[in-house]
Amino acid sequence: MYKIIMIDDEDEVREGIKRKTNWEACGFQLVGDFDNGRDAYEALESLQPDAVITDICMPFMDGLQLTELIAANYRDVKVIIVTGYEDFDYAKQAIKLKVKDYLLKPINAAEFTEFLHKLRIELDEERKQREDVTFLRHQFHESMPLLRERFLERLVTSCMRKDEIDRKFQMFGLSLGGPSFTVLALDIDEFHREFHSDPVAEEELIRFAAYNIFHEIMEKEQGGIVFRTRDDKLVALLSGDSERIELTCQTLAEHVRHSIEKYLSMTVTMGIGRTYSDLRDLPKAFQEALSALDYRFLLGKNRIISIGDMEFGSSLDNLSYIHMEKKLISAIKTGEKTVVTLTLQDWINEMKKGSCSMDKCYGKLNKLLVALMNVLVETGFEEAAVLGDHSFMQLYARKTLDDVRFWLEEICLALVDLLAEKRTKVSQAQMEAAVAYIHANYADEQLSLQQVCNHIYMSMSYFSALFKPHTGETFVEYVTRYRLDKAKEMLAASQLKTYELAAKVGYSDPQYFSVIFKRNTGMTPKEFRAAHKGQPSL
Repeated sequence: MYKIIMIDDEDEVREGIKRKTNWEACGFQLVGDFDNGRDAYEALESLQPDAVITDICMPFMDGLQLTELIAANYRDVKVIIVTGYEDFDYAKQAIKLKVKDYLLKPINAAEFTEFLHKLRIELDEERKQREDVTFLRHQFHESMPLLRERFLERLVTSCMRKDEIDRKFQMFGLSLGGPSFTVLALDIDEFHREFHSDPVAEEELIRFAAYNIFHEIMEKEQGGIVFRTRDDKLVALLSGDSERIELTCQTLAEHVRHSIEKYLSMTVTMGIGRTYSDLRDLPKAFQEALSALDYRFLLGKNRIISIGDMEFGSSLDNLSYIHMEKKLISAIKTGEKTVVTLTLQDWINEMKKGSCSMDKCYGKLNKLLVALMNVLVETGFEEAAVLGDHSFMQLYARKTLDDVRFWLEEICLALVDLLAEKRTKVSQAQMEAAVAYIHANYADEQLSLQQVCNHIYMSMSYFSALFKPHTGETFVEYVTRYRLDKAKEMLAASQLKTYELAAKVGYSDPQYFSVIFKRNTGMTPKEFRAAHKGQPSL
């Protein structure tokens, strides 16, 4: 069922269409009807219609202005213009604004019903196209330029001259800033789903989805270069500071692994090569990344394996700590206290079972304390807020690993509460700043949700989720009420003309202001002034 709204300033026209149309039988739900474009546009965000049927000549905001705003901000909404023969030139202008169609008045009920059926079929086709496997397959082929893939595979499998690398990088718009370089290779462990109609095509689509995630994180976010090899491995070429590139590579790989498991319900293993200072050494790093992948046989699936760790025999131990730290920090930030407790318990038990030496235990524990301090610093707290000035001395004062576990758990849970409290305070402060901004700028007719969100550095969706619980009203409701409250004060305390007063509270159109005022107070501005003349300010 698609949602539709209707705008026409002639009440009898709207009522006639509403009464004579079997909306549900046509596949639509009429979610709103309005007598002017401005009210309709303000309701678009909450009503989320699939189609808009609008007259051209209306007060406050005509159909052309409304169409232009919809085209700019709601690109998927279909706009149908309804017009009389004398306004046909306006209809032609609207078509330039990419309206779906136009209907001539008077509207015949049978023709209107037939039009809605056709519109529903078109909307069905568009929805099917977005969901159709063939559409995804087309995107897949378009995003994999063959020449670029061949060059990148050659770059990591053979020796190329520096001038040839530079020339090809420029040709394909590629860049690796350096000064250090490494290679990460990803392989899908297995597909955890059954394929039906076309197994080969469906498997390719899943691989393409994994490529999209890998590409988004490694190339778009980090500035690396991503491609797919002929044996279906995904490869990322990364560069960066020599002291940080290894940690960056591990962090990004974990992000990729988690995202693919979450969104595609399958696991992957990644191998990481050594770091080199020359682009021409990428073939070495690539072969090392592939060799690291081979250790999946020993370590199991769903892993991030660095060749350096494997060669020096510390991979299992190091990977275990890295995974534990990431899991613990993530649970602290998301407020999952049970996960915090279980993660610490499992890690300490692992050290016990592994007969870890005292020195190694303290080394790992010191490393974790540093990680917790970094969380505090990143979120703007002083280290002493949770850990105190003598945390490392307190660590050595513990006699057993169990004592250490209880102490660490207390610290981590306190950190969870601290972050939650700060998140609440920050949100509260942002909402108060938003309200203050509205109060300072309510007279600006152009005051908008986007403008307020830009002022407090918050997305519109998150702002909307916080603003109504904070004020009890939506943004539009709050601004309208505040403007009208100010108008009431001025009406009671001044002799400003209606058009002067309207402009002072953000309405350049005095007629529209009068309509809004009466709708909310039950009186015209003139009637309100007469009723409250000489009374104290409201």
